Amino acid sequence: MPRHMNDCPPPWIALPGLSPDDPATQGVAEAYVVLTWLPFWQSQSTGARAAYLDRWQASPAWRAVIAERYDADPEMIAQDAREAAAWAAAHPPAPLRRPWWRRRL
Repeated sequence: MPRHMNDCPPPWIALPGLSPDDPATQGVAEAYVVLTWLPFWQSQSTGARAAYLDRWQASPAWRAVIAERYDADPEMIAQDAREAAAWAAAHPPAPLRRPWWRRRL
């Protein structure tokens, strides 16, 4: 049950088997985090986020994961995207090879 009228249960409550080491893999966990929890989290102010983590008794591991993955500075995210694009441009994919069973002998 939410601890505040507008609270969205955090991932460690909504998905009890989810580890802070792997907070959003695939399937239900990813859908909950990306479609439900993350929009709620992003709508909160810095102070409200801290109070939320306190209310839901977030472990130090969950706090660290949330800070690293979901509290990133938008400019830092844009810089990461630019660096990833530059790396991808400098490292084109290897040419496709036929599977061994389709190669001519």
